[in-house]
Amino acid sequence: SEIALLGRHNVENICAAMAAAWELIGQDASLVQHVVKTFTGLPHRLELIRTLKDVRYYDDSFGTTPETAIVAIQAFEQPKVVILGGSDKGIPFDNLAQVVATHKVRSVILIGATAPKIEKALHTAGYENIVDGGTTMTNIVATAQAQAKPGDVVLLSTSSASFGLFKDYKDRAQQFQVAVKALK
Repeated sequence: SEIALLGRHNVENICAAMAAAWELIGQDASLVQHVVKTFTGLPHRLELIRTLKDVRYYDDSFGTTPETAIVAIQAFEQPKVVILGGSDKGIPFDNLAQVVATHKVRSVILIGATAPKIEKALHTAGYENIVDGGTTMTNIVATAQAQAKPGDVVLLSTSSASFGLFKDYKDRAQQFQVAVKALK
């Protein structure tokens, strides 16, 4: 309960790191405790950008595969509005669609070239609350804000590369952060 990082996958990562470094740190449990309480993660990995009207906005732009989007979705118990899509790496989205359909995702905002492929997988999984996000981050974030309700999480974890609409994942993240901070 004191771990600053979100998600079960990060608990597993902490356990692996502890096992690897336990002897190197002189079996100092207080050092481990300090680190897990204070380390909040790397930029663009489940990074809280802002809370507005009881909606929390998270940047997970580094999540460019379905697997990383899955663990990001699973990191939150709250209802979610998830922004998915980008350029196509030729990866299937079936497992991601199953997770979306079963993990309190209120709405999916689709963007980029993979939008039709993700939409097809979502329909096959029985998920229907799909919205087109448009072609600018300002529109994408405004659409997400319109879909979210108090207590929700808005999650940019696209499961796809950023090319097409954005220069790279850092550009996508920076534009997301600017758009989120401009919300009223």
